[in-house]
Amino acid sequence: MKAGLSEASRVFLAQYQANFDQTQQIALADMDTKGKKKKGGKSEFDSAIKGNEEIRNMRFHFMTFEELSDKLETNIVDKKGLTQDQATRKFDQIGPNALTEKKAIPWYLAFLKEMTGFFSLLLWFGSLLCFIGYGLDSSDSSNLYLGIVLAVVVFITGCFSYYQSSKSAALMAQFKNFIPPRALVIRDGNESSIEAIKLVPGDLIRLKGGENIPADIRVIECHEMKVNNASLTGESDDLLRKVEKTADNPLETANLAFFGTSCTFGNGLGVVINTGDRTVIGQIANLAQSAQASETPLSTEIDRFIKIISAVAIILGVSFFILGVIYGYNIITNLVFAIGIIVANVPEGLLATVTVSLALTAKRMAKKKVLVKNLESVETLGSTSCICSDKTGTLTQNVMTVSSMWYSGEIRDGSVNYQTFKQSKGEVDVDYDVNDETCSELIKTVALGTKAFFDYTPTEETIKRKIGKMLKKNPKKLSKDEFNENKEVAEQQLKEEENQKPFQVRHTEGDASESGLIKFIQPIKDLTEARDRYPIHSYKMKDENGEVTNVMCEIPFNSFKKYNLIIRDITADKGENNFMLIMKGAPERIWGRCDKILVNGEVREITDYWHKKFEEANAAFGKNGERVLAFANIYLPANEYKKDSQFIMKEEDKNYPMEGLTFVGLMALNDPPRVYVDQSVSKCRRAGIKVIMVTGDQPVTAAAIAKKVNIITPGSRVNVDLIEEGIDVEQANAICDAIVIHGDDLARKHAAQENFDDEDPEKGRFLLSWISKKEVVFARTTPSQKLLIVDACQRAGHVVAVTGDGVNDSPAIKKANIGVAMGSGSDVAKNAADMIILDDDFSSIVNGVEEGRLIFDNLKKSIAYTLSSNIPEIGPFIMFILAQLPLPLTTVMILCIDLGTDMVPAISFAYENPELDIMLRHPRNSKRDHLVNTKLISFAYLQIGVIQCSAGFFTYFIVMNDYGFKPAFLFGMVPRKGQLPNKTDVYNPNSANKGNTNTAATKDTFDWNKDDNNGVDLRLFYWEQDVSSSWAECRYGQDAPRWWRHNLVEDVDICYRSDALRYAQCAYLVSIVVVQWADLLICKTRNLSISQQGMKNYFANFGLIFEVVLVAILCYVPYLNIALGTRMVSTPHFGVPSFPFFSVIFFYDELRKSFLRAGIDKETSRIKGWVAQNTYY
Repeated sequence: MKAGLSEASRVFLAQYQANFDQTQQIALADMDTKGKKKKGGKSEFDSAIKGNEEIRNMRFHFMTFEELSDKLETNIVDKKGLTQDQATRKFDQIGPNALTEKKAIPWYLAFLKEMTGFFSLLLWFGSLLCFIGYGLDSSDSSNLYLGIVLAVVVFITGCFSYYQSSKSAALMAQFKNFIPPRALVIRDGNESSIEAIKLVPGDLIRLKGGENIPADIRVIECHEMKVNNASLTGESDDLLRKVEKTADNPLETANLAFFGTSCTFGNGLGVVINTGDRTVIGQIANLAQSAQASETPLSTEIDRFIKIISAVAIILGVSFFILGVIYGYNIITNLVFAIGIIVANVPEGLLATVTVSLALTAKRMAKKKVLVKNLESVETLGSTSCICSDKTGTLTQNVMTVSSMWYSGEIRDGSVNYQTFKQSKGEVDVDYDVNDETCSELIKTVALGTKAFFDYTPTEETIKRKIGKMLKKNPKKLSKDEFNENKEVAEQQLKEEENQKPFQVRHTEGDASESGLIKFIQPIKDLTEARDRYPIHSYKMKDENGEVTNVMCEIPFNSFKKYNLIIRDITADKGENNFMLIMKGAPERIWGRCDKILVNGEVREITDYWHKKFEEANAAFGKNGERVLAFANIYLPANEYKKDSQFIMKEEDKNYPMEGLTFVGLMALNDPPRVYVDQSVSKCRRAGIKVIMVTGDQPVTAAAIAKKVNIITPGSRVNVDLIEEGIDVEQANAICDAIVIHGDDLARKHAAQENFDDEDPEKGRFLLSWISKKEVVFARTTPSQKLLIVDACQRAGHVVAVTGDGVNDSPAIKKANIGVAMGSGSDVAKNAADMIILDDDFSSIVNGVEEGRLIFDNLKKSIAYTLSSNIPEIGPFIMFILAQLPLPLTTVMILCIDLGTDMVPAISFAYENPELDIMLRHPRNSKRDHLVNTKLISFAYLQIGVIQCSAGFFTYFIVMNDYGFKPAFLFGMVPRKGQLPNKTDVYNPNSANKGNTNTAATKDTFDWNKDDNNGVDLRLFYWEQDVSSSWAECRYGQDAPRWWRHNLVEDVDICYRSDALRYAQCAYLVSIVVVQWADLLICKTRNLSISQQGMKNYFANFGLIFEVVLVAILCYVPYLNIALGTRMVSTPHFGVPSFPFFSVIFFYDELRKSFLRAGIDKETSRIKGWVAQNTYY
């Protein structure tokens, strides 16, 4: 794991052994703030942080059994526990051993909320108007169809939104899963099994391997008991528990175990010290709930866009409804018109397009090892301006590897594994000599002083994949019998394959550092052979209960003592020594126990010269960010230590030497940076993204790694370096370019401002000043401090992405704008995150940033494409009112465009390739760089939209003229009155009243929107109109194909009939599809020519074909003619009149982009030209 202390010691508490004075100052600062009245209210977030930080004051692991008994009012010494009355009273006072969940919004209210958003209400209103219109006039069924379609769109969109939002509620449920159902408790001296939820502080409980720990406990008795803190820290090492305190840090000491972790081996007895919300997990759960998830930038942008569009739709709808009343239209006509305006303005397919586009991008990211849980987080990652990244496993490989050695007073390069050297056949060389006596002794000491070993047990998933490969079958489709029959063979093959791998990549069991050491040692000295020849000495003895136990002569490593000790039986050598005592640990601790050093195979006294050499080597390793382990040994002679010696494995009672050892050498390991991570960090910097390292390592180690991965760049003045040069801390922090902050410094300053009002600008200013530095590293941080860092970055205006792997990271992950969990991390962290990096690689996050920026660019293009058709959709309704033209486009046809022909092309933009400068731009400013801005509106509405509208009206007038209606006659035609002729009347311009024999009837307007009078020759209805100015010659005579001149569905002629309007409306629909072809081509890029971008987006090519085929189906399928009011338009009318406008749109935009590119400075990316400044959306 990480260099220095184990992971558990770094991830949660601020009370570190490194600086007791600072800790005391922090505690005093906490005390000073108590009882003082604050200037203003204290936020729930601050309260949660304070409660979390106060866990550092936990002292249960310091107490004796008597003190614990008094504190918890229980009987520990006699192992009788609480009385039943005491337990009942405490339960009534404290409550159940469960995590309190905030009162959640009932599911039905949450569902209702999704159904009644601003956008949804507008569509519900439109749907309601349609139903009202149908109720007032049931003869027109189009209103009914339209109402149903709008309602379905809202319902489906609402259901999907509810599904997305409801997933976040699973976070607290994940915490609840930690508590086991029952616990074995001792009360009144009797053991019984009770519900774990009824445990109270003071209860004695028995624990055994395979069970979850039901509460925070102090261990009072244990037998080889080990716990796994993976659910808490994200790291999977099994940790040995002891009765004695081994460290001051609560999470580091071996005599505490925590709720939510698991007992993996052995058994023990413990006393409950905290339950429910007061446990460590409980505090983190409270913090996670208090850290409310931020609204994503994309949802903010879409809400803003919808409100603008909806406001425009409502204003236009109401305004023209009033105009309609003024013009004298009846209420039904006005209502239909208002609905049309609203439907035309609102892009009903927008949310579906956005959702599908995000889902497609998420699928593409999954191939890059990034699993997206919250779809909108894809774009959020693209908006990220600050990444707070953990170090181990994210920036580094989380694989400890030997990098250097120090023996005989010289530093040797150990980066080349001996197996690699042997296999290279002289192509690579090693800097160490395995035949050198001191090197050989160091290798032997390392082999015998470690306990990690090579081991590989394939997981069930791995076995299934192997069987699938063997049977050439999808592993997910294997039957139970197929699995069982082939399991043994597959497992054997996997183990054989493992044995063929180089030692450097084989699986191991044990501490990460020891694993790195044995991978280095194994090619030189066989571990199994050496350890079998020299086993760990052991003996049998009776414990205090009279049970015979096997005592292994070893002292495990812990961060307080910083060493481990093993006594090996070397009687197999049949020499003068019976035992070899080996110590491994922190260099300064081991060196201090030695008075001799092995040099060139000779044992020499340690002098000032060797002290200086040692310090130089240790300092050099430390500055490189390497974890250094020292090795020393001493041989115990047979005349003093018999074969059956019973060594007491407690330092205070030891009966063997632990001083006067012989120092053998140093082994330096590092967790190497991931491949290309330095380039990824540099890529982030070029993209204007600040990368902040937030780690639990010591500042020196953190700074060294930060330099390796380019978080701290060459030439930067680092505050810790300036302090070493003798500059004052405050001054160094002020003048440095790169700052490395210890978590204790952050805790002390935060505690000093605890009583500040939340609105006080000075509160947290120190943290903002640190974050404003060019390069920032936070070391030795706790979860609550990480949360403070995230909060400060957000207050500084950053869109923050945070990485984490443990339960302790979940509050910060949830608080961040985009929470990123590691694939190897805890379930709670994954649950709180918006996305999961399956390979734990920082470079995958950078790939995600690029994908996020790409999706924002492509959504802009998609929206520009979608909005362009709004003008040709709105134009007909405006002209219907102002120019009183028969309506050129129906609301149903508008939905055919928005939810039909435009959907696939709009979604196809999700497949568009990125433009070349996408990772050279600075992050999007969410307050200024909107998804839909005035330039995009101008482009879509006033430029492309106007041309498209012109194409539609040109087509409309062409079709109406071809069927006998002159364009000039159509203006003002709707309110004109006439008289319906008798069915037997035939038009004759030379007859009285042009052949209309029903002129005595009352005059009325002709209802163009109904099909009741489709067969009426309108020359008879408008018999008073001048023939030459009103009617054109019908283009299609008897020589034309019958379907060009005759409605085959309703069996009526088209010329001079109202059905000509249906053909004109359908041709108008086709014209929109044609100009949308051009629109798709020009929207593929924002500044490049189509010749530069090319037509490599095959989904867009499919979209072009799709919309043509779909509009053809809408036109030429008879059943759809009846349902949608479409018609079988003649071939000359199918897109031909609008094609010139296609060419105008295409060449206009190519010309615009050429001026735009000329106005952009290629070196600085600054926009200078007028065209670029006003049209580059």
